Amino acid sequence: MKKLFPLIFIALLAACSFGEKKQATNELLEADPIPTYVDYRIQKINQKVGQCAVDASSEKCLLFQIEYPVITGKVSQVVVDNINRQIESEVLLNTPVEKGSVNSVEEMVEELTSTYKQLVDDFEDYEQSWLVEINADILYQNEDCISLASTVFNYTGGAHPNNSQIYKSYDLKTGNVITLSDLFVEGYQNTLFQAAEIEFRMQKEIPPQNTLASAGYWFEDDQFELNENFAIINKSLIFYFNPYEIGPYSLGATELELKLTDYVDLIKKNGLLAGLLQDSTAVN
Repeated sequence: MKKLFPLIFIALLAACSFGEKKQATNELLEADPIPTYVDYRIQKINQKVGQCAVDASSEKCLLFQIEYPVITGKVSQVVVDNINRQIESEVLLNTPVEKGSVNSVEEMVEELTSTYKQLVDDFEDYEQSWLVEINADILYQNEDCISLASTVFNYTGGAHPNNSQIYKSYDLKTGNVITLSDLFVEGYQNTLFQAAEIEFRMQKEIPPQNTLASAGYWFEDDQFELNENFAIINKSLIFYFNPYEIGPYSLGATELELKLTDYVDLIKKNGLLAGLLQDSTAVN
């Protein structure tokens, strides 16, 4: 996953000449910073339970490596609380705890710690190590929304680890998760899905005459559909299909980018992407 962080990386080059040295200018250092529309901090939990070694030889070890953003300001408290609650909720849905059994990341850590300790106590020969790794951060901000990417990796035994990537954008006026219906006019599905299928087939090298099922994909009635696992990033929507979502584990995950300038006719004129319409009109 490529992350887009709101930082400026500045390289200062020192030049040598045969003449008199000139005073270096600070024009780059004086460049305007990239604007931010929310303040946030990164919540970190690094916790080890059991006989954890510094390398892969650990046995009977439960390891938590967790980082995720907590919104702190620049928007109303109602929006702050709503976004923070939903960030945790989305992350928890992809961790190895029963749905609804915990209400926070801290409670998830406590429950898994208790479960693992009980398992090791009950079965002396159990030596399997567990890992829960969460890495989430803000990819993009504008005056209307913020977009996050969260990667949740966990292994608690079995043939394969579980690895999920979650893309979400949040409305900065309400704090609600943004859906496709919030962005596009009624009845957008046929046009958008058909165009997206072309992009999907090109990426997967599936000829138009072949069915999606023939390539191993599991779309209902063999009709391609976009999911709601997407983020707004500048003038694109980035969609992510996790392993097992549209095909077997062997086919892996799929990331699909749609350029919004290709779908101007579908965008709601008074919606969150209205600014894109204005930019397009200005260009034309």
